[in-house]
Amino acid sequence: MAKDHNVVSLAAVGNAGRRTGPEVRGSLNAPLAAVRDRALTFLRVGLGELFDNADDTLFEKADRAGNNAEQSMFFDAMRQLRLQRHALEKSCCDSLDRQFSDLQFGRQAPAASASTPFDLDSLSLVQPDELEQTVALDSMVGRVTSRNQIPLMHLTLRLNNLVSGTVTDAANPLAAANMVQMFADSYAPLNLDIKVRLIILKMFERHVFNSIDSLYADVNELLANAGVLPDLKQGVMPQRQRSAAERPSAPGSAMPSSPAGGQADQQVLSLFSELISSWRHTSGDIALSALGAPTAAPVRSDELLGMLNHFSSQAAQGASLADLRGHISRQLQEQQRQTGEVRKLDRVDDDVINLVSMLFDVVLGDSELPSALKALIGRMQLPILRVAIADKSLFNRSSHPARRLLNELARATMGWSDHDDLQRDQLHALLERMVDRMLAEQHVDAAFFEQMHDELAGFVRLEQRRAERLEQRTRDAEEGRARVEAARSRSARVINGLLLGRTLPVFAVDLLRDLWSQVLQLAFLRDGEHSAAWQRAVAVAGQIVESVEVPEPTALDQRRVLNAAVCEALQDGLRLLGEEHPEASPQLRRLQGLQAAALAAVPAPEVPAEPAVPQPVVAPTPDSEMLVAEPAAPYAPEQALPAGDEIPVLMDMVLVEEPVLDDVAEAEQVETIEDLPGVDAAAWVDSLHAGSWFEIAVGEGAAQRCKLAAIISFSGKYIFVNRTGMKVAEFNHLELCRQYEEGRIRLLANDQLFDRALESVIGNLRQLRDTRP
Repeated sequence: MAKDHNVVSLAAVGNAGRRTGPEVRGSLNAPLAAVRDRALTFLRVGLGELFDNADDTLFEKADRAGNNAEQSMFFDAMRQLRLQRHALEKSCCDSLDRQFSDLQFGRQAPAASASTPFDLDSLSLVQPDELEQTVALDSMVGRVTSRNQIPLMHLTLRLNNLVSGTVTDAANPLAAANMVQMFADSYAPLNLDIKVRLIILKMFERHVFNSIDSLYADVNELLANAGVLPDLKQGVMPQRQRSAAERPSAPGSAMPSSPAGGQADQQVLSLFSELISSWRHTSGDIALSALGAPTAAPVRSDELLGMLNHFSSQAAQGASLADLRGHISRQLQEQQRQTGEVRKLDRVDDDVINLVSMLFDVVLGDSELPSALKALIGRMQLPILRVAIADKSLFNRSSHPARRLLNELARATMGWSDHDDLQRDQLHALLERMVDRMLAEQHVDAAFFEQMHDELAGFVRLEQRRAERLEQRTRDAEEGRARVEAARSRSARVINGLLLGRTLPVFAVDLLRDLWSQVLQLAFLRDGEHSAAWQRAVAVAGQIVESVEVPEPTALDQRRVLNAAVCEALQDGLRLLGEEHPEASPQLRRLQGLQAAALAAVPAPEVPAEPAVPQPVVAPTPDSEMLVAEPAAPYAPEQALPAGDEIPVLMDMVLVEEPVLDDVAEAEQVETIEDLPGVDAAAWVDSLHAGSWFEIAVGEGAAQRCKLAAIISFSGKYIFVNRTGMKVAEFNHLELCRQYEEGRIRLLANDQLFDRALESVIGNLRQLRDTRP
């Protein structure tokens, strides 16, 4: 059974509606959580409308710009808003969610600066642009506050009853000052020009603040129904005028509209009527409103809804709206035969039928939608038509529940792929049940669609939380793997750079490759590449090489000091790797033996020879023979240690001609100019941000829909996950550019489905009208 969005369980509220004791952040009590969810939904819808219309508004401003610089400014702002849209929406929603959490747990944020008056003496210290924005914010806040004094006061009182602290008007998360300041803070990092900022703020007022009165009324009603100060009355303040979608109506009857809303609806429908007339002239379609005598009485909307109810069973089996028009025509002919009265369809209702048919033609032909969703939406044509006939505001009110439901459907199923088996998918099962209920319901109105939307949104939130947890684990694992690979790669470069081209004892090579490379990796992972620990570990690696080479005779004292420091650093490294007694380590004793051999190989200083006395020839010692440069010997494994205390000093020398460690994180190199990515491809990849949905052809199989979960800073890899949060693909920058150039990846539109379809229909009709001879 569908849940009424105005009913909240009182089980978690208690008698006083308060929570005491320690709380976990985000665990709001039921009424406050319901208010937060309603506010977040309202904010998402309003911001969605704002950004959907931002391009057109800024393009129009650019078209009217007085110079090239101003035009470029507007175009740059369009691009920034388009790229940062999701980040801005998320920033606002996260900020509002955080304010509700702080409210319940007593961590109230300071009041928004938008409501703080300036001292005249301090105005000279404020930048002119900031002052202009502040004045605009104050004006917007003043208009909202002046017309919502009583609702805001009641909301503050009810919030005080829900939390342990004291909630002031300024600390109310839904206060106009807080809402607009939160929005202004979100776009502040973009450094937009003041002209653009004022335009965006004006759009915020149009798409958010102009309908915020309904939010205040809804949340007050929601809290009152939950038993939070239900006896508060509006007093002398006038009640808000509800739109046709919100006002209850008699079953089967058309919903009345307020005068202002009705006038707006008529203006929109008049536009559609003009465009549809041109389409009829071109297509040869005969309007149902033209059937019968010119003076025939039109069928009332409630009668038409009754005809549509009889058509439900056929619609459930896939009948189209073309079949519906035939059904209505037969109904009118049957009435004429029985009563002798000629009836015709009202022109507005006839236009609505055609408009809904065109909308669904566009939606079902949208390449962005998965096939499974198209099948479900195709069955929703009749319920949408019924609510459109009953409530004409569907076409001009973007917050209409039916439009919100379709948009939510598109967002919720963004990750569906055509090759997925959805028979066991819980979301698919829920949507099928919802469509069945729509077709079986006799009185489909805006309130019914509001219930459907709330039920779907609640399910999607739970599903997204599960997916986000797995997605976070995927990101953490990839970040960790990338950090380890970066540490190995950086250590390999240091070791290979030290050893390549040198002739060194085999043990020294083994020590640096097998042991000291691990010390370097740990220093990189724990402290980073720019830390003192990493720099010291790199320096010690070079000192190890230097300590086993034969020094100059004049540098013996310095070499002994260096050897002691290297041995101490080696003990520290062994201790870092978990060695309990590094001072007794075989590696340390072997290194000390090599260092002693290098010191012993230093030739004695030459003594001036007596001319009369010939000098005896000194036979070469084994140690000095070790200094003779030998050709690169093949690498031999270390000999086993003897049972006694003596550790043999391995004197075998080896010329290092190849890298001793693999650079595992080495990026794919561009070998020729043909391998370079195109400018468009590189710019497209650079513009991507986490959270966007894509369709990618992975391997030879069918295309996979997936979301960009993260761009790993250490490796530069782009990690893609499916709708459950599991990793499905990864690419580096060059690979992703090639995917784009080969047409194997495309960005999926994440805007409003209904709005996109409506704009497409209007554009097609206008083009048809303009090309009409």
